[in-house]
Amino acid sequence: MSTLALLSLLLPLLISGDVAFGFDYGREKCSTIVKYWAENAMHELSLFSNDHHVQLKELLYFLHVPRTGGRTYHQCLLRNLYPKEQHCDSSYDKLRFNSSNHCRLLVTHDDYNILSKLPVKSTSVVTNLRDPVDRVFSAYEFSVEVAARFLIHNLRRNPQTTKSGKNGSSTLNIWPWSLLVPWMRDDLFERERRRLSEEAEILPLGFSNYDASPFVMPLYVKDN
Repeated sequence: MSTLALLSLLLPLLISGDVAFGFDYGREKCSTIVKYWAENAMHELSLFSNDHHVQLKELLYFLHVPRTGGRTYHQCLLRNLYPKEQHCDSSYDKLRFNSSNHCRLLVTHDDYNILSKLPVKSTSVVTNLRDPVDRVFSAYEFSVEVAARFLIHNLRRNPQTTKSGKNGSSTLNIWPWSLLVPWMRDDLFERERRRLSEEAEILPLGFSNYDASPFVMPLYVKDN
């Protein structure tokens, strides 16, 4: 079984385990996730043929598509494939790849255009996929959740702190949240202003979490 085959089989479990902020990626939590997957993946593993094995090249590039379980995938599996000194610099907000550092694991929110800046012949690429409709709902929920924190603390601008950790990047500096969260934040404040000034309409009957316009920007899915 190749490493890439193992990585691909882990994806469905990781999507369900990837929680916006606050997920504890300690050894115990990651161990539980990986053991659960191992106990339930024997049939899927048997479907892989030796003829389709692909060995990892010198650099493993993880293209982290937002809202696909990528954070859990990275924290619980990928980063444990290599010792810490072989991890490339954090590149979620911008690319910080330096081939002279001889790092072997690079993770970004980007697209395949980034391959033009990487040593393609010595790079393996892995990514996560998810039902696109589920991704839209998840991105909406995440944007509302993060933006609502500004409303709770009455912060109309991004806080001065830009880093989430020593080697991490703030969610607010990472695409697409750097665009979606401020947009949603400003909209939340405007809807609050309208409610307080009694300009807002009465909450309609049958409203849902995705259609409560007096409080939050509705999510419309147009059927053609």
